[in-house]
Amino acid sequence: MKRLIRRSAILVLSALTGPLFAASVPTLDAQTALNKGEVSLSGTWGFTWGRWIPLDTIQSSELSVEHVELPNFLLNLGSSQTQKTDNIVQGYGTYVLQIDNLREAFEHPTLFVRYVQDAWQAWWVDSSGEISLLGQSGQIAKRADEQAFRNNTAIIHLPGKSQSGTLVIYLSAYHTSYAGLYGELTIREQETTLRGLLTDLTVRTFLIAVGIYVTIQNLVFYVRRPQEKTLLLLALFAAVILVRAALASGYVDYFIAQPRWATTFFKAEYLLVVWPGIAALHFLLAFFPVRGSRQFMLGVYLFFGALILVTSFAPLSQVTLNLWAYQIGLLVFTALCMITVVRGLVLRLPDARHFLFSITPLVLAVFNDLIAGQMASYNFFIVEYGLFLFLFVQTQIQSTRFVDALKTSEHLSAHLVEEVALKTRQLRLHNERLTEQAVDLSHQNDEIKLIAETDHLTGLLNRQTLDKLSELQFQLAIGYRQPLALVIMDLDHFKAINDTHGHLVGDECLIFVASFLRGYKLRKRDIIARFGGEELVILLADTNLAMATKITQDLCDSLAKTPVTGDHPDIILTASFGIAERISSRAQSVHQLIGFADQALYQAKRHGRNRVEAYDPSGPEAEV
Repeated sequence: MKRLIRRSAILVLSALTGPLFAASVPTLDAQTALNKGEVSLSGTWGFTWGRWIPLDTIQSSELSVEHVELPNFLLNLGSSQTQKTDNIVQGYGTYVLQIDNLREAFEHPTLFVRYVQDAWQAWWVDSSGEISLLGQSGQIAKRADEQAFRNNTAIIHLPGKSQSGTLVIYLSAYHTSYAGLYGELTIREQETTLRGLLTDLTVRTFLIAVGIYVTIQNLVFYVRRPQEKTLLLLALFAAVILVRAALASGYVDYFIAQPRWATTFFKAEYLLVVWPGIAALHFLLAFFPVRGSRQFMLGVYLFFGALILVTSFAPLSQVTLNLWAYQIGLLVFTALCMITVVRGLVLRLPDARHFLFSITPLVLAVFNDLIAGQMASYNFFIVEYGLFLFLFVQTQIQSTRFVDALKTSEHLSAHLVEEVALKTRQLRLHNERLTEQAVDLSHQNDEIKLIAETDHLTGLLNRQTLDKLSELQFQLAIGYRQPLALVIMDLDHFKAINDTHGHLVGDECLIFVASFLRGYKLRKRDIIARFGGEELVILLADTNLAMATKITQDLCDSLAKTPVTGDHPDIILTASFGIAERISSRAQSVHQLIGFADQALYQAKRHGRNRVEAYDPSGPEAEV
């Protein structure tokens, strides 16, 4: 209640006074705000409308912005600078929030961004002045015809090594009325965010699988019994919900990530607010018919066709602004569905009670989604879950009816049934044998894959696998604008060890070095591979040149202090190391990065071995 009063007071004050009471950028202490492993960004943000604040002035002491309370729709912020056309916000602006003690609160902080409209771009301005692009959706613009946006779900990775900085979100809003930062914005550890996203994806995948199962099952039943029109209607109903779930879950946006399709998908999603109610009513009237139901449904479909035309030609901003009209349509058809079921219950028609039990949770889910569609802070939509539950229950009921209809023919073909049962048992045994063979083949394939990817002597990754993984890491580093360090390690005087102690002892030394590297304090995502002979490669993701040099020097010193013991005199191994880092070396490819590291390795050998050298693009050994 206090939060609501405070927010209302801020909105009223902002509407009355406008920019006269501009203030500095609000600050959030992540360590203090940390609650159960997450930090909520709901609350006061800095905001300015009609301009994008330059990033190099974000941390200026003279910067002043308005204060707004989030989450909220841009239309409802009450900013004196917000321009509205026909009650629709159109323009562009900047959200800013300073976050302190980020490194103390999180190791790998991430921000889940889903409810941000229309086009946005997120930046991080570190307290040291370093600027990083975190992510974007489409293309922000100062004109509506230049903006391109996608309705996508994004995970923003905040700099985990940053102690404090300012989160800046640029926004341009021209196409949707529900624009701005709405829905709960929460910072979590990367692992927690990915786990939550994977859970949501798993649940939605299961629901879509149920929809596919229901659709196919009822179509199969209808093909076998064409006189049962309800089976076809149930399959059509399931197909409608399947399309709705695919759009709402973001699957379509994931596979067709083109901004020019965003408007089409938005409008289709709004039409699918009404369509499930129409399909459900058609399905229920087939069970509980009334006089004139055929003509009534014809009129309903004509109405829906007109709604499709209006939605197709209307501007998206008008469509989203009138979400309430689509929701009223859904409410009307939901009410008609309930009236139809209650009428069947009063007349004691078959299956009316089952329909009442299964449709009541669906009606409650519809009311929940109607409320969530109008609120900025509550975005928990569950109608898809209710629809799939309703469809699954009805499919099982129809399956029971279908089975009952076949009982007579089953009694007349008892011998055939016994024969089928025998063949089924034989098939089951055959399938069990095939399953066992498949498991054996899977184990063999795993062994073959392990052999193909690793070096047979050291157990490290081989050269072929290194080439594939290093190319992938290089492209990821470019995409995320992260550093990438590559270290080439060459054992010193290895030929002398082979000549003195024999090649078996030399192999033992290579195995020892491989085991030493695996036991060293490297990260799981770091790559260790045998490059050839006594040369080994270490690939350090998201590691700058200074950190890579420190790690490698410690590795060099530790190796020289650890003797190789066995049925021979102790052998002290040393190695020369060459380092090259993607950004500092300006390498354009993995092969070029390897070449730079090899040059640094040459310098280490020339300067006396048992040392670490980093590639210097301005040095005399650098390639032109």
